[in-house]
Amino acid sequence: MIKYTVCDLNGFETKLFVLMSKNILLTGGTGFLGGFLGYEFLKRGYHVIFLARDQRNKEASERVATVLKAVDPDFKKNTSGSYEVWKGDVTKQHLGQSGKTLKKWKGKIDEVWHSAAALHFRDTYETITESININGTLNVLFTTNFLNVKRFHHISTAYVSGKCPGKALEIYDTHNYDFRNPYERTKYDAEQEVRKKAEQYGLQTTIYRPSVIVGDSKSGKTLSFTGIYNIAKIFLLIKRILKRKIKLEAENLKKAGIYFENEHYYFPLKFPYLKGSTINIVPIDYVVDTILKLAETPASIGQTYHVTNPNPPKILDLMKVGCNKSHLKKIEFVDCPFDEALHLIRKQITHYSKHGLNISFFMEIREYIHYFFGEPKFDISNVAETLDSAFKEPPLITSEFMLMLLEYAEKQNWKSAV
Repeated sequence: MIKYTVCDLNGFETKLFVLMSKNILLTGGTGFLGGFLGYEFLKRGYHVIFLARDQRNKEASERVATVLKAVDPDFKKNTSGSYEVWKGDVTKQHLGQSGKTLKKWKGKIDEVWHSAAALHFRDTYETITESININGTLNVLFTTNFLNVKRFHHISTAYVSGKCPGKALEIYDTHNYDFRNPYERTKYDAEQEVRKKAEQYGLQTTIYRPSVIVGDSKSGKTLSFTGIYNIAKIFLLIKRILKRKIKLEAENLKKAGIYFENEHYYFPLKFPYLKGSTINIVPIDYVVDTILKLAETPASIGQTYHVTNPNPPKILDLMKVGCNKSHLKKIEFVDCPFDEALHLIRKQITHYSKHGLNISFFMEIREYIHYFFGEPKFDISNVAETLDSAFKEPPLITSEFMLMLLEYAEKQNWKSAV
């Protein structure tokens, strides 16, 4: 933004603000956060270059259009910017772009926003997670330098803190704690590469560490139903199975304490968790607004920020919302050590299989079970200091808020747009 001071005929000064257009190269623009960021760039009148792959019989350009329409069905009318799509991949040299394309854009891109990442938690996906999150980041950094771009924004995660006890500070670039999964480790390693290459290439970098991102704080709108949504979906699946089985075998199931009464399904399932544990949830609109405010502040260059919730909800409260929404009763939340959690789940699966109930999908929780057993408190003092009076805390994550998210998911039939 450029500010001009002009004087009218009477000598009175007037401030005029003129928005400058920017050329933005965005990776991960077909993802949840990246899709909302891309849309906001277009609203600001920027020209956005989306780097995207072909996927599931969809052309890269079609994927980008699908995401933008999911964010706003009338995005063409409601945005003043323009965009183009680079068909490519962060795992390829120069992101898979031709020499002609690179020559055309060399010196003409104002900022690179790197949001692409693999969110796999399982060890079986470790190789591909490393390829995208570490090597992919190196490729983006190399291409950024090759194109003579000096401003680099990196989307990381608050969970690079790993199993940090107590408080995770924004000012800490390194630590010696263990990680829960390959995603956390590779995002941590990617941050280290960003800092190294920033010094080597002379880049002006900012690293943003959001926590668990959910739908819009007012509408519940989201582009995907993964992560915390998968936990809520488990209760819905349980309800569907009970509804079908009780209809066929009511008497037999009642002997196991499973029955339907007064519009509720009674099911004495044991669900592991750690008493008092929280999950740090932030709505997508808050994340995007905070990140863009930081990006526009010169003081953010060279900084790392937690875009997190200082008042995260308790895991137990969230699971109770899922139960209530699915009309489930008698679910027992068992406070137990982490080492016993998966054993308890397997035991429940085996027990109910004897009654003809297949709840093996309950094991899907193993990807997220670590997060039921404690997380750090995420320091946000750096964000607050940089934004000063413009700083706002995210809205409280209440039971009503979570219910709104689940109702949106139901309206979309739990079908992700990305």
